Amino acid sequence: MLSNNGKSILVVDDNDSIRSMVRNYLGKKGYAVIEASDGVQGLEKGLSLKSGVIVLDVMMPGMDGFKVCHLLREKGVTIPIIMLTERTRIEDKVTGFTEGADDYLGKPFDPVELELRIQALFRREPDSQTTSDSVIRRGDLELDLKRHKVKLGDREVLLTPMEFSILRFLASNPGHVYSRQDILAAIWETAYEGYKRNIDPHVNRLRTKIEENPKKPKHVLTVWGVGYKFNEAL
Repeated sequence: MLSNNGKSILVVDDNDSIRSMVRNYLGKKGYAVIEASDGVQGLEKGLSLKSGVIVLDVMMPGMDGFKVCHLLREKGVTIPIIMLTERTRIEDKVTGFTEGADDYLGKPFDPVELELRIQALFRREPDSQTTSDSVIRRGDLELDLKRHKVKLGDREVLLTPMEFSILRFLASNPGHVYSRQDILAAIWETAYEGYKRNIDPHVNRLRTKIEENPKKPKHVLTVWGVGYKFNEAL
């Protein structure tokens, strides 16, 4: 099991018993658990959280989880977000991913599975052992693998861990066409079949950040009927 080193987990849920279950389980595993009982509190605490993972319920009075997720991403928060909800329809999952969520866990759930998902997100953090010259340059795009940063020309681009992982994977092998399942298997340890098409919202969000015209991308290209590739002409 990974050492948790007091890593922070923000749990945003209006259900006291859910928060209590997560707090008790993850607390015993060495995580520092922060709680918020509604969307407004969750947004406030999410904006001040420097690192960790946010576990965010969708169905909350006032401000729902989709709105909180949207606002956090809009304000530049790149911390991984797991949507936690009773909604299990594929449309709801796509909505969550489109707003910037990194993972989606339906209720009821086993806290063991939640911890595994959290660990998977932490494993996608930049490796402190990566050498300082681990930089990928493709045209006007630069990926700093050690610092987990992306620059487009002189402008820094803020990506979520999922978006960064997709871009790193594709940019590392320009011209190679990968299926959605290939990408999922490469960046996510557990290849949930239901997520196969849900790579698309992450690619779409990535394009809004790195493409001058997301509808006519020049970096991350679609290969119809197959998947995606990074433009080898750059």
